[in-house]
Amino acid sequence: MTSVPELTPELFWQHSLQHYAKPGVADACLALQDNYQVNVNLLLFYHWCFTVNQPVTRALRKALDEAVAATDPAIQTHRVRRRAAKGSSDYEALKQQELELEAAQQAELLAAYQIIMGSELLIADNMELNNSDPIIELVTANRLLSWLNLPQNSATQDLITTVLQA
Repeated sequence: MTSVPELTPELFWQHSLQHYAKPGVADACLALQDNYQVNVNLLLFYHWCFTVNQPVTRALRKALDEAVAATDPAIQTHRVRRRAAKGSSDYEALKQQELELEAAQQAELLAAYQIIMGSELLIADNMELNNSDPIIELVTANRLLSWLNLPQNSATQDLITTVLQA
């Protein structure tokens, strides 16, 4: 059987923290989040795929988008509360709770990845691929602009490139 790169919720969380701490990455992620409504956890997952040369299929993109759709409303609602509480005694507790929601979202993204990649490996191993099977693509800056529904301009290109190549 073809192997899928190992990724656990803890490994993904650590990868995200380490990458987010690199110069320019946090600022680029926050600009994409605040100005273009990009889900940073999804972006960081795509960065992990980029890092390990893990191809991404249409089915995986769909499953990841569904995981974000299911988990993002709670994060967005909480983020509004946290931002409104900036400077208050509740701010740090709200920030910690938001990080817990982010970690839970990452776990959902990972679960989607494991389900889809496991099923696609079984199909490939059984030679049941046909013309209707999803296109497999490696992560690139241009593909991310498309996958994340970002405008094709130099500002978004620069932000995505910063995240991918830092």
